[in-house]
Amino acid sequence: MTNTDESGFSVDQVIGNSPRIFQDKSLVSVGTVPDEDRIVGRQEEITNVALSLEDIIYNDVPDNIQIYGKTGTGKSLVSRHVSSKIVERAQENSIPATNVYIDCNANNTITRASRTLYFSVFDELDEKYGIKAQPSISPPPKRGVGWKTYTERLWDLVDDYYDGLVIILDEIDLLEEFNSLLHALSRARENDEIETYISIVLISNKTTQFRNEVNQRVKSSMGGSEFVFSAYNAEQLEDILENRRDAFEEGVLSEDTISKAAELAADEHGDARKAIELLNKAGMMARRNMDETVTENHVTEARDLVEADLLSKSISTLPDQAKLVLYTLTKRLNGRGDTVSTSQVYDRYQTVAKDVESNVLGYQRVSDLLDELEFLGVTMSERKGRGDRRGIKKDHELNHRPEIVLAATLAEDPRLQDLESVSSPEDILQ
Repeated sequence: MTNTDESGFSVDQVIGNSPRIFQDKSLVSVGTVPDEDRIVGRQEEITNVALSLEDIIYNDVPDNIQIYGKTGTGKSLVSRHVSSKIVERAQENSIPATNVYIDCNANNTITRASRTLYFSVFDELDEKYGIKAQPSISPPPKRGVGWKTYTERLWDLVDDYYDGLVIILDEIDLLEEFNSLLHALSRARENDEIETYISIVLISNKTTQFRNEVNQRVKSSMGGSEFVFSAYNAEQLEDILENRRDAFEEGVLSEDTISKAAELAADEHGDARKAIELLNKAGMMARRNMDETVTENHVTEARDLVEADLLSKSISTLPDQAKLVLYTLTKRLNGRGDTVSTSQVYDRYQTVAKDVESNVLGYQRVSDLLDELEFLGVTMSERKGRGDRRGIKKDHELNHRPEIVLAATLAEDPRLQDLESVSSPEDILQ
């Protein structure tokens, strides 16, 4: 039976009748780990990570790694790609090894992260060896047990089946009680819980904040290497997109579509994730409009959608106080390119914090939060002399249109929606 409403419209009129835009959409889907020949501009970073993990292939002690960098600089991509290659090479050397990737945004409590870690290993071993059928192996329940139960059972599995293990904790700063988990993971071999060699790879957008929150015990037990991934330039972004051209049907992309997407992403701090998402959304927009070609215009139209979406994701990871600081900064500015000093932000911030019944932070802490916003690419700043020997001040401005920042900030903090007297953040963009 055909699904038809009163006007005679049927979904069958839509399905299969839109222009064929994509050939392999996964290539322009954020999170896909492509083949090495599609990874651009990260040779040094790949080399650094590979050398830190390389000892696993010789059944020796690898380094732990901390990777910092803005969103879209290839941190997750390089870590996942290199760790997979290390596992392959280890297995070629008859050294059983595996790697596990944990998204700490999705697994933001110590119990969720530990559970995901355990079952990632358990499921892989079951696929290889059918361990569910072995009476001696009984996985813990997925509810009602503490995180230590999962790590203790994990060590049993790992020690029995692997000589090397790479654990990637992406957006580690979003994980509650991360110090406890990192201490347990980094001390497992030292405490004779396992003989397996482990490398822990930590990924964070928030250099200063994360470093300040790592306790001394963890710093001592982690050690290892630290790398900062720089932003891509326009040429690298264009190469990245060219290497994913075959995501689209032949002839679908107009001549300047890729260069336009790269140009717009380069303007927004060299974010490869944004460049890829722009191309994806432009293709979706063309299909929705029943256009057979993806043009510069589609890319331009997709920009605001992508910008707002990615900005919301960045802002969602901020602590509540950072959202208050960003809201205050945005409200003080008249437009993109306008600037405001740290002192001006702080003066207004105190009022905003009181209005939403929040604690009022000190001046230096607010200054630190402004630095974090700059590191994330939401804002940028410049130090300027005051003149008359009055020292140096720091001026801040937005890297995005104020209305987009404001809408994204309101979407992540209902208290500010009440303060702004809007029923929906989208009202700001009307």
